[in-house]
Amino acid sequence: MVIRGVSDGTEDGMLDYWTFCLPCQLVLKLTTSMDHSSVIESTELLWFCLKTQPKHEKLAAQLLRAQVHLEVFSPLLRFQRVTVSGKKWFEEALFPGYIFARFPYCTHARLVASSMGVTKVVGFGGQPAVVEDNIIGELRQFARDNEVVQVSSEVVPGDEVTVLDGPFKGLRAVVTRVMPAKERVAVLLDLLGTQREVEVTLGRVVPGKVHPFAGRPAAAGK
Repeated sequence: MVIRGVSDGTEDGMLDYWTFCLPCQLVLKLTTSMDHSSVIESTELLWFCLKTQPKHEKLAAQLLRAQVHLEVFSPLLRFQRVTVSGKKWFEEALFPGYIFARFPYCTHARLVASSMGVTKVVGFGGQPAVVEDNIIGELRQFARDNEVVQVSSEVVPGDEVTVLDGPFKGLRAVVTRVMPAKERVAVLLDLLGTQREVEVTLGRVVPGKVHPFAGRPAAAGK
C-alpha cells in the first residue's frame, strides 16, 4: 500500500521516521484485556504483541517463523531519505520495537520470550495482553503488500513542508503551486512577519510529520 506523508527533515537533511512512529502506549491500546488465568492456561492460538531489542524486529520475526514455526506479523515502512547522493529508499519497522505473533500462551510463552531478538510478551501489570483478531486483520489490510507500507514523498498545494537546504534550510512553508515540468514547487514562507512566495527545487522539500496511523482511533478494550 502506498500512502502520502513523510517526516520533516532534520538538520542534516535526513528524514527521521523514529521520532514519530507509534509509541508504546498506542500499541498497548490495540490490545484487549482477558482473564489472566484463562490466558496463561490457554492452548488456543491467540495474538500477542512482542517487545523486541532495538532494530531487531526483522530478525526476531524471521527466527520465530523459522525456528518456532509461528505466524508472525511484522509490517515495514518503506520511505525515501535525502542522502548526499540523492534520494534513496529505506525500510524500517512500522512499529519500532514491536512485532505481533500468534501462539498458545500456555505452551509457547517461555519459548517465544527467550527467542533471539525478543525481550518480552507485552502485558499490563505483569499479565499478558491479547491482541484482538480484528485488530490484526485491520493492520494487515493496511499493510497488505508483503507487509510493507510505502510512504510517498509527493506534495500537493496546501501541504506543510520543510525546506532541506539552501538559504531557507529548516524553515517550514506551505505549498502554493507544484510545477512538475520544471521540477520545482512554490512555497509560502513567513519571513520576519511577512509572507513571501518563493520557488525551490521539488526534491529539496519534504512534507511535515505524518505517520500512517496518525489520527486513527485506538481500539476500545473489552
